[in-house]
Amino acid sequence: MSLRLHNTLTGKTEEYKPLKSGYAGVYNCGPTVYNYAHIGNLRAYVFTDILRRTLEWNGYTVHQVMNITDVGHLTSDEDTGDDKMRKALKRENKPETLEAMYEVGSFYMLAFIEDLKSLNISLPQATPRASEHIAEDIEIIQVLEKKEVAYKISDGIYFDISKFLDYGKLGGVNKANLEDGSRIEVNPQKRDPRDFNLWKLSDGTLGFDSPWGKGFPGWHIECSAMSRKYLGQPFDIHTGGVDHIGTHHNNEIAQSEAAFDTPLANYWLHNAHLNVSSGKMAKSGENFLTLRSLVEKGFAPLSYRYYLLGASYRKPMLFSMEGLKAAETTLIKLVELLSRIKQVGQPDKKYVDKFTEVQNDDLNTPQALAVLWELMKDASIDDGNKKATAVEFDKVLGLQMEKQIAELSKNIEIPENVTSLLKNRELARNSKDWKRADEIRDEIRKLGFEVKDTNEGQKIEKI
Repeated sequence: MSLRLHNTLTGKTEEYKPLKSGYAGVYNCGPTVYNYAHIGNLRAYVFTDILRRTLEWNGYTVHQVMNITDVGHLTSDEDTGDDKMRKALKRENKPETLEAMYEVGSFYMLAFIEDLKSLNISLPQATPRASEHIAEDIEIIQVLEKKEVAYKISDGIYFDISKFLDYGKLGGVNKANLEDGSRIEVNPQKRDPRDFNLWKLSDGTLGFDSPWGKGFPGWHIECSAMSRKYLGQPFDIHTGGVDHIGTHHNNEIAQSEAAFDTPLANYWLHNAHLNVSSGKMAKSGENFLTLRSLVEKGFAPLSYRYYLLGASYRKPMLFSMEGLKAAETTLIKLVELLSRIKQVGQPDKKYVDKFTEVQNDDLNTPQALAVLWELMKDASIDDGNKKATAVEFDKVLGLQMEKQIAELSKNIEIPENVTSLLKNRELARNSKDWKRADEIRDEIRKLGFEVKDTNEGQKIEKI
Protein backbone atom coordinates (compact mmCIF):
# COMPACT_ATOMS: atom_id res chain seq x y z
CA MET A 1 0.00 0.00 0.00
CA SER A 2 2.56 2.53 -1.15
CA LEU A 3 1.72 6.23 -1.03
CA ARG A 4 0.81 7.66 -4.44
CA LEU A 5 0.62 11.39 -5.16
CA HIS A 6 -0.47 13.38 -8.21
CA ASN A 7 2.62 15.16 -9.50
CA THR A 8 1.82 18.30 -11.50
CA LEU A 9 5.34 18.15 -12.96
CA THR A 10 4.64 14.89 -14.80
CA GLY A 11 0.86 15.04 -14.91
CA LYS A 12 0.72 11.57 -13.37
CA THR A 13 -0.18 9.99 -10.04
CA GLU A 14 3.08 8.39 -8.93
CA GLU A 15 4.47 6.38 -6.05
CA TYR A 16 6.20 8.65 -3.57
CA LYS A 17 9.92 7.90 -3.59
CA PRO A 18 11.84 10.15 -1.20
CA LEU A 19 15.31 11.49 -1.79
CA LYS A 20 16.27 10.11 1.62
CA SER A 21 14.78 6.88 2.96
CA GLY A 22 12.04 7.44 5.54
CA TYR A 23 12.09 11.23 5.15
CA ALA A 24 10.02 13.91 3.44
CA GLY A 25 11.11 17.51 2.97
CA VAL A 26 7.98 19.56 2.24
CA TYR A 27 7.69 23.23 1.26
CA ASN A 28 4.29 24.95 1.36
CA CYS A 29 3.66 28.29 -0.31
CA GLY A 30 2.41 30.25 2.68
CA PRO A 31 0.23 33.36 3.02
CA THR A 32 0.95 36.96 2.14
CA VAL A 33 0.14 38.55 5.47
CA TYR A 34 -1.49 41.80 4.42
CA ASN A 35 -4.96 40.79 5.62
CA TYR A 36 -6.79 37.94 7.33
CA ALA A 37 -6.77 34.62 5.48
CA HIS A 38 -10.13 33.78 3.91
CA ILE A 39 -11.60 30.30 4.04
CA GLY A 40 -10.47 29.63 0.46
CA ASN A 41 -6.86 30.31 1.50
CA LEU A 42 -7.31 27.96 4.45
CA ARG A 43 -8.31 25.09 2.19
CA ALA A 44 -4.68 24.97 1.03
CA TYR A 45 -3.42 24.50 4.57
CA VAL A 46 -5.93 21.80 5.51
CA PHE A 47 -4.65 20.02 2.38
CA THR A 48 -1.00 20.40 3.39
CA ASP A 49 -1.86 19.19 6.89
CA ILE A 50 -3.53 16.07 5.46
CA LEU A 51 -0.43 15.54 3.31
CA ARG A 52 1.85 15.77 6.33
CA ARG A 53 -0.35 13.49 8.46
CA THR A 54 -0.55 10.93 5.64
CA LEU A 55 3.23 10.93 5.23
CA GLU A 56 3.61 10.41 8.97
CA TRP A 57 0.92 7.68 8.90
CA ASN A 58 3.17 5.91 6.39
CA GLY A 59 6.15 6.17 8.73
CA TYR A 60 7.97 9.13 7.18
CA THR A 61 9.70 11.79 9.23
CA VAL A 62 8.43 15.07 7.82
CA HIS A 63 10.29 18.37 7.83
CA GLN A 64 7.73 20.96 6.80
CA VAL A 65 8.54 24.55 5.85
CA MET A 66 5.89 27.20 5.17
CA ASN A 67 7.01 30.67 4.17
CA ILE A 68 5.41 33.89 5.35
CA THR A 69 5.41 36.56 2.62
CA ASP A 70 5.62 39.98 4.27
CA VAL A 71 7.43 41.90 1.51
CA GLY A 72 7.71 41.87 -2.26
CA HIS A 73 4.35 40.43 -3.38
CA LEU A 74 2.74 42.65 -6.02
CA THR A 75 -0.99 42.54 -6.76
CA SER A 76 -0.27 40.92 -10.13
CA ASP A 77 1.87 37.83 -10.66
CA GLU A 78 3.27 39.56 -13.76
CA ASP A 79 5.29 42.09 -11.69
CA THR A 80 2.76 44.89 -11.95
CA GLY A 81 0.46 46.67 -9.54
CA ASP A 82 0.97 47.78 -5.96
CA ASP A 83 2.92 45.89 -3.31
CA LYS A 84 0.29 44.12 -1.19
CA MET A 85 2.02 45.03 2.05
CA ARG A 86 2.20 48.70 1.07
CA LYS A 87 -1.52 48.57 0.32
CA ALA A 88 -2.04 47.26 3.86
CA LEU A 89 -0.06 50.18 5.27
CA LYS A 90 -2.28 52.65 3.41
CA ARG A 91 -5.47 50.82 4.41
CA GLU A 92 -4.52 50.92 8.09
CA ASN A 93 -3.09 54.46 8.04
CA LYS A 94 0.41 53.28 8.93
CA PRO A 95 3.59 55.13 7.97
CA GLU A 96 5.45 53.80 4.92
CA THR A 97 8.38 52.31 6.79
CA LEU A 98 9.89 48.82 6.94
CA GLU A 99 9.16 48.77 10.66
CA ALA A 100 5.45 49.45 10.11
CA MET A 101 5.36 46.85 7.34
CA TYR A 102 6.89 44.27 9.69
CA GLU A 103 4.40 45.20 12.42
CA VAL A 104 1.38 44.78 10.11
CA GLY A 105 2.81 41.50 8.83
CA SER A 106 3.28 40.25 12.38
CA PHE A 107 -0.33 41.01 13.28
CA TYR A 108 -1.79 39.08 10.34
CA MET A 109 0.78 36.28 10.68
CA LEU A 110 -0.34 35.66 14.27
CA ALA A 111 -3.99 35.76 13.17
CA PHE A 112 -3.17 33.18 10.48
CA ILE A 113 -1.45 30.92 13.00
CA GLU A 114 -4.51 31.12 15.25
CA ASP A 115 -6.64 30.01 12.29
CA LEU A 116 -4.32 27.03 11.79
CA LYS A 117 -4.62 26.07 15.44
CA SER A 118 -8.42 26.38 15.33
CA LEU A 119 -8.50 23.96 12.39
CA ASN A 120 -6.14 21.56 14.21
CA ILE A 121 -3.46 22.06 11.56
CA SER A 122 -0.04 20.96 12.76
CA LEU A 123 2.34 23.93 12.72
CA PRO A 124 5.34 23.53 10.37
CA GLN A 125 8.79 23.08 11.85
CA ALA A 126 9.82 26.33 10.16
CA THR A 127 7.81 29.44 9.15
CA PRO A 128 10.47 31.77 7.70
CA ARG A 129 9.53 35.37 6.93
CA ALA A 130 10.56 36.82 3.58
CA SER A 131 11.68 40.07 5.19
CA GLU A 132 14.29 38.16 7.21
CA HIS A 133 15.88 36.43 4.19
CA ILE A 134 16.93 39.30 1.93
CA ALA A 135 20.58 38.19 1.92
CA GLU A 136 19.59 34.76 0.58
CA ASP A 137 17.58 36.40 -2.22
CA ILE A 138 20.50 38.60 -3.21
CA GLU A 139 22.86 35.62 -3.25
CA ILE A 140 20.78 33.72 -5.82
CA ILE A 141 20.28 36.81 -8.01
CA GLN A 142 24.04 37.36 -8.07
CA VAL A 143 24.56 33.73 -9.18
CA LEU A 144 22.08 34.32 -12.02
CA GLU A 145 23.89 37.53 -12.99
CA LYS A 146 27.22 35.71 -13.19
CA LYS A 147 25.61 33.11 -15.45
CA GLU A 148 24.17 35.94 -17.58
CA VAL A 149 20.63 34.72 -16.96
CA ALA A 150 19.64 37.97 -15.23
CA TYR A 151 19.81 41.52 -16.58
CA LYS A 152 19.18 45.00 -15.24
CA ILE A 153 16.82 47.67 -16.57
CA SER A 154 15.64 50.94 -15.05
CA ASP A 155 13.17 49.45 -12.56
CA GLY A 156 15.05 46.34 -11.46
CA ILE A 157 16.71 43.01 -12.20
CA TYR A 158 14.90 40.51 -14.46
CA PHE A 159 15.20 36.84 -15.36
CA ASP A 160 15.71 36.14 -19.07
CA ILE A 161 13.39 33.23 -19.84
CA SER A 162 15.13 32.62 -23.19
CA LYS A 163 18.10 31.31 -21.19
CA PHE A 164 16.04 28.53 -19.57
CA LEU A 165 14.91 26.12 -22.26
CA ASP A 166 12.54 24.20 -19.96
CA TYR A 167 10.58 27.30 -18.98
CA GLY A 168 6.92 26.43 -18.49
CA LYS A 169 7.46 22.70 -17.96
CA LEU A 170 5.33 22.59 -14.80
CA GLY A 171 1.77 21.67 -15.69
CA GLY A 172 2.74 20.85 -19.27
CA VAL A 173 2.95 24.48 -20.35
CA ASN A 174 5.67 24.52 -23.02
CA LYS A 175 7.39 27.79 -23.78
CA ALA A 176 6.34 27.63 -27.44
CA ASN A 177 2.69 27.48 -26.39
CA LEU A 178 2.79 30.28 -23.82
CA GLU A 179 0.78 33.42 -24.44
CA ASP A 180 2.54 36.04 -26.49
CA GLY A 181 2.44 38.41 -23.54
CA SER A 182 -0.38 40.55 -24.90
CA ARG A 183 -2.14 40.48 -21.52
CA ILE A 184 1.02 41.54 -19.69
CA GLU A 185 1.72 45.22 -19.17
CA VAL A 186 4.32 46.17 -21.76
CA ASN A 187 7.71 47.27 -20.53
CA PRO A 188 9.77 48.11 -23.63
CA GLN A 189 13.03 47.62 -21.72
CA LYS A 190 12.35 43.94 -21.07
CA ARG A 191 13.78 41.47 -23.57
CA ASP A 192 10.55 39.49 -23.46
CA PRO A 193 7.23 40.60 -21.93
CA ARG A 194 7.25 37.40 -19.86
CA ASP A 195 10.67 37.97 -18.27
CA PHE A 196 10.04 38.25 -14.57
CA ASN A 197 11.34 40.41 -11.77
CA LEU A 198 14.06 39.25 -9.39
CA TRP A 199 14.66 42.56 -7.62
CA LYS A 200 12.32 45.55 -7.86
CA LEU A 201 14.00 48.92 -7.38
CA SER A 202 12.13 51.23 -5.05
CA ASP A 203 10.38 54.33 -6.36
CA GLY A 204 11.29 56.14 -3.15
CA THR A 205 13.12 55.66 0.10
CA LEU A 206 11.28 52.51 1.22
CA GLY A 207 13.16 49.28 0.61
CA PHE A 208 16.14 47.08 1.44
CA ASP A 209 19.71 47.83 0.45
CA SER A 210 21.17 45.71 -2.35
CA PRO A 211 24.06 45.82 -4.89
CA TRP A 212 21.58 47.27 -7.42
CA GLY A 213 19.99 49.89 -5.20
CA LYS A 214 17.25 50.11 -2.60
CA GLY A 215 14.24 47.94 -3.33
CA PHE A 216 12.43 44.68 -2.72
CA PRO A 217 12.97 41.06 -3.76
CA GLY A 218 10.62 39.59 -6.33
CA TRP A 219 7.93 37.32 -4.91
CA HIS A 220 9.24 34.29 -6.79
CA ILE A 221 12.87 34.60 -5.64
CA GLU A 222 11.76 34.62 -2.01
CA CYS A 223 10.37 31.08 -2.22
CA SER A 224 13.44 29.81 -4.08
CA ALA A 225 15.71 31.26 -1.39
CA MET A 226 13.77 30.07 1.65
CA SER A 227 13.05 26.56 0.36
CA ARG A 228 16.72 26.11 -0.51
CA LYS A 229 17.91 27.38 2.86
CA TYR A 230 15.65 25.17 4.97
CA LEU A 231 15.33 22.05 2.80
CA GLY A 232 18.26 22.10 0.40
CA GLN A 233 17.96 21.60 -3.35
CA PRO A 234 16.44 19.41 -4.56
CA PHE A 235 13.84 18.61 -1.93
CA ASP A 236 10.92 16.22 -2.01
CA ILE A 237 7.55 17.99 -2.23
CA HIS A 238 6.43 21.52 -3.09
CA THR A 239 2.77 22.52 -2.65
CA GLY A 240 0.55 25.45 -3.52
CA GLY A 241 -2.72 26.46 -5.13
CA VAL A 242 -3.49 25.76 -8.79
CA ASP A 243 -3.21 29.50 -9.46
CA HIS A 244 0.53 29.23 -8.70
CA ILE A 245 1.26 26.78 -11.52
CA GLY A 246 1.35 29.06 -14.55
CA THR A 247 3.55 31.85 -13.22
CA HIS A 248 4.81 31.66 -9.65
CA HIS A 249 5.92 28.03 -9.56
CA ASN A 250 7.27 27.97 -13.10
CA ASN A 251 9.30 31.06 -12.23
CA GLU A 252 10.60 29.40 -9.06
CA ILE A 253 11.71 26.39 -11.08
CA ALA A 254 13.37 28.51 -13.75
CA GLN A 255 15.47 30.69 -11.42
CA SER A 256 16.41 27.89 -8.98
CA GLU A 257 17.38 25.36 -11.64
CA ALA A 258 19.16 27.92 -13.79
CA ALA A 259 21.19 29.04 -10.77
CA PHE A 260 22.17 25.64 -9.40
CA ASP A 261 21.74 23.16 -12.29
CA THR A 262 19.64 20.75 -10.25
CA PRO A 263 15.87 20.24 -9.85
CA LEU A 264 14.11 22.35 -7.27
CA ALA A 265 11.59 19.73 -6.09
CA ASN A 266 10.68 16.23 -7.26
CA TYR A 267 6.93 16.36 -6.57
CA TRP A 268 4.62 19.33 -7.09
CA LEU A 269 1.14 19.10 -5.55
CA HIS A 270 -1.58 21.68 -6.13
CA ASN A 271 -4.96 22.17 -4.48
CA ALA A 272 -7.99 23.48 -6.36
CA HIS A 273 -9.94 26.58 -5.42
CA LEU A 274 -12.84 26.98 -3.06
CA ASN A 275 -15.38 29.02 -4.99
CA VAL A 276 -18.59 30.79 -4.10
CA SER A 277 -21.55 31.38 -6.41
CA SER A 278 -20.03 34.67 -7.58
CA GLY A 279 -16.70 33.05 -8.50
CA LYS A 280 -13.25 32.60 -6.95
CA MET A 281 -12.97 33.82 -3.38
CA ALA A 282 -10.60 36.79 -3.04
CA LYS A 283 -9.50 39.11 -0.26
CA SER A 284 -10.41 42.12 -2.38
CA GLY A 285 -13.95 40.93 -3.17
CA GLU A 286 -17.32 40.95 -1.46
CA ASN A 287 -17.10 37.16 -1.09
CA PHE A 288 -14.33 37.49 1.50
CA LEU A 289 -15.26 34.97 4.23
CA THR A 290 -12.91 34.35 7.15
CA LEU A 291 -12.88 31.52 9.67
CA ARG A 292 -13.85 34.10 12.27
CA SER A 293 -16.96 34.99 10.29
CA LEU A 294 -18.00 31.31 10.24
CA VAL A 295 -17.49 31.10 14.00
CA GLU A 296 -19.62 34.22 14.44
CA LYS A 297 -22.37 32.43 12.49
CA GLY A 298 -22.20 29.59 15.01
CA PHE A 299 -20.02 27.06 13.19
CA ALA A 300 -17.15 25.23 14.86
CA PRO A 301 -13.82 25.44 12.96
CA LEU A 302 -13.54 21.63 12.89
CA SER A 303 -16.87 21.47 11.06
CA TYR A 304 -15.21 23.44 8.26
CA ARG A 305 -12.31 21.00 8.30
CA TYR A 306 -14.75 18.07 7.98
CA TYR A 307 -16.50 19.92 5.14
CA LEU A 308 -13.23 20.23 3.20
CA LEU A 309 -12.37 16.55 3.71
CA GLY A 310 -15.53 15.67 1.81
CA ALA A 311 -13.89 16.53 -1.53
CA SER A 312 -10.60 15.66 -3.19
CA TYR A 313 -8.03 18.40 -2.73
CA ARG A 314 -7.65 18.52 -6.53
CA LYS A 315 -11.32 19.22 -7.24
CA PRO A 316 -12.84 22.72 -7.09
CA MET A 317 -15.43 23.15 -4.34
CA LEU A 318 -18.46 25.41 -4.42
CA PHE A 319 -18.92 26.68 -0.88
CA SER A 320 -22.36 27.01 0.67
CA MET A 321 -23.60 27.54 4.19
CA GLU A 322 -26.05 24.66 3.63
CA GLY A 323 -23.19 22.31 2.79
CA LEU A 324 -21.23 23.44 5.84
CA LYS A 325 -24.28 22.92 8.07
CA ALA A 326 -24.72 19.38 6.71
CA ALA A 327 -21.04 18.64 7.41
CA GLU A 328 -21.37 19.96 10.97
CA THR A 329 -24.48 17.83 11.59
CA THR A 330 -22.65 14.74 10.34
CA LEU A 331 -19.59 15.42 12.51
CA ILE A 332 -21.76 15.95 15.60
CA LYS A 333 -23.52 12.65 14.91
CA LEU A 334 -20.16 10.89 14.62
CA VAL A 335 -18.90 12.28 17.93
CA GLU A 336 -22.17 11.40 19.67
CA LEU A 337 -22.02 7.81 18.41
CA LEU A 338 -18.43 7.43 19.61
CA SER A 339 -19.16 9.05 22.97
CA ARG A 340 -21.71 6.32 23.77
CA ILE A 341 -19.03 3.63 23.55
CA LYS A 342 -17.40 3.05 26.93
CA GLN A 343 -15.53 -0.17 26.13
CA VAL A 344 -11.79 -0.07 25.47
CA GLY A 345 -10.60 -1.87 22.35
CA GLN A 346 -7.92 -2.14 19.70
CA PRO A 347 -7.84 -0.80 16.10
CA ASP A 348 -9.29 -3.31 13.65
CA LYS A 349 -6.54 -4.32 11.18
CA LYS A 350 -8.92 -4.95 8.29
CA TYR A 351 -10.34 -1.44 8.49
CA VAL A 352 -6.96 0.17 9.13
CA ASP A 353 -5.65 -1.46 5.96
CA LYS A 354 -8.72 -0.36 4.02
CA PHE A 355 -8.35 3.21 5.29
CA THR A 356 -4.65 3.24 4.40
CA GLU A 357 -5.36 1.97 0.90
CA VAL A 358 -7.79 4.76 0.01
CA GLN A 359 -5.87 7.51 1.83
CA ASN A 360 -2.65 6.50 0.07
CA ASP A 361 -4.43 6.93 -3.26
CA ASP A 362 -3.50 10.60 -3.61
CA LEU A 363 -4.93 11.66 -0.22
CA ASN A 364 -8.46 10.45 -0.99
CA THR A 365 -10.20 11.92 2.06
CA PRO A 366 -13.77 11.46 0.71
CA GLN A 367 -13.17 7.72 0.50
CA ALA A 368 -11.39 7.74 3.86
CA LEU A 369 -14.53 9.24 5.44
CA ALA A 370 -16.61 6.60 3.65
CA VAL A 371 -14.47 3.88 5.25
CA LEU A 372 -14.95 5.53 8.65
CA TRP A 373 -18.75 5.48 8.26
CA GLU A 374 -18.66 1.91 6.95
CA LEU A 375 -16.82 1.00 10.15
CA MET A 376 -19.39 2.78 12.33
CA LYS A 377 -22.23 0.81 10.71
CA ASP A 378 -20.48 -2.57 10.83
CA ALA A 379 -22.27 -4.62 13.50
CA SER A 380 -19.62 -7.33 13.32
CA ILE A 381 -16.99 -5.06 14.87
CA ASP A 382 -16.84 -4.88 18.68
CA ASP A 383 -17.79 -1.39 19.89
CA GLY A 384 -14.53 -0.92 21.76
CA ASN A 385 -12.53 -1.86 18.65
CA LYS A 386 -14.78 0.38 16.55
CA LYS A 387 -14.00 3.40 18.72
CA ALA A 388 -10.28 2.60 18.84
CA THR A 389 -10.19 2.30 15.04
CA ALA A 390 -12.00 5.63 14.53
CA VAL A 391 -9.56 7.34 16.89
CA GLU A 392 -6.68 5.76 14.94
CA PHE A 393 -8.08 7.17 11.67
CA ASP A 394 -8.18 10.57 13.33
CA LYS A 395 -4.37 10.68 13.30
CA VAL A 396 -4.84 11.48 9.60
CA LEU A 397 -8.24 13.21 9.58
CA GLY A 398 -7.32 15.57 12.42
CA LEU A 399 -10.85 16.06 13.77
CA GLN A 400 -9.80 15.88 17.45
CA MET A 401 -12.30 13.08 18.10
CA GLU A 402 -11.02 12.20 21.57
CA LYS A 403 -11.14 15.84 22.66
CA GLN A 404 -14.63 16.32 21.22
CA ILE A 405 -15.87 13.17 22.94
CA ALA A 406 -14.47 14.37 26.27
CA GLU A 407 -16.06 17.80 25.86
CA LEU A 408 -19.41 16.24 24.95
CA SER A 409 -19.28 14.12 28.10
CA LYS A 410 -18.64 17.22 30.19
CA ASN A 411 -21.53 19.13 28.69
CA ILE A 412 -24.29 16.49 28.88
CA GLU A 413 -27.66 17.63 30.18
CA ILE A 414 -28.72 15.66 33.27
CA PRO A 415 -32.49 15.31 33.82
CA GLU A 416 -33.91 16.38 37.19
CA ASN A 417 -34.83 12.82 38.19
CA VAL A 418 -31.25 11.69 37.60
CA THR A 419 -29.92 14.69 39.54
CA SER A 420 -32.20 13.76 42.44
CA LEU A 421 -30.98 10.16 42.39
CA LEU A 422 -27.37 11.36 42.42
CA LYS A 423 -28.05 13.41 45.56
CA ASN A 424 -29.71 10.44 47.27
CA ARG A 425 -26.80 8.21 46.30
CA GLU A 426 -24.34 10.69 47.76
CA LEU A 427 -26.31 10.67 51.03
CA ALA A 428 -26.26 6.85 51.04
CA ARG A 429 -22.50 6.81 50.46
CA ASN A 430 -21.93 9.34 53.25
CA SER A 431 -23.98 7.06 55.56
CA LYS A 432 -21.93 4.07 54.34
CA ASP A 433 -25.13 2.45 53.06
CA TRP A 434 -23.29 0.76 50.18
CA LYS A 435 -26.23 -1.49 49.29
CA ARG A 436 -28.54 1.48 48.75
CA ALA A 437 -25.82 3.32 46.83
CA ASP A 438 -25.48 0.35 44.44
CA GLU A 439 -29.25 0.14 44.00
CA ILE A 440 -29.42 3.81 43.05
CA ARG A 441 -26.50 3.32 40.64
CA ASP A 442 -28.58 0.61 38.90
CA GLU A 443 -31.61 2.92 38.74
CA ILE A 444 -29.48 5.64 37.15
CA ARG A 445 -28.07 3.15 34.63
CA LYS A 446 -31.60 2.20 33.55
CA LEU A 447 -32.19 5.89 32.79
CA GLY A 448 -29.22 5.92 30.39
CA PHE A 449 -26.42 7.26 32.60
CA GLU A 450 -23.31 5.71 34.16
CA VAL A 451 -21.99 6.86 37.56
CA LYS A 452 -18.29 6.64 38.42
CA ASP A 453 -16.83 7.27 41.87
CA THR A 454 -13.63 9.34 41.79
CA ASN A 455 -11.46 11.21 44.28
CA GLU A 456 -13.34 14.36 43.24
CA GLY A 457 -16.73 12.75 43.88
CA GLN A 458 -19.38 11.23 41.62
CA LYS A 459 -18.91 11.63 37.85
CA ILE A 460 -21.72 10.88 35.42
CA GLU A 461 -21.61 9.97 31.72
CA LYS A 462 -24.33 9.28 29.20
CA ILE A 463 -24.42 5.65 28.09
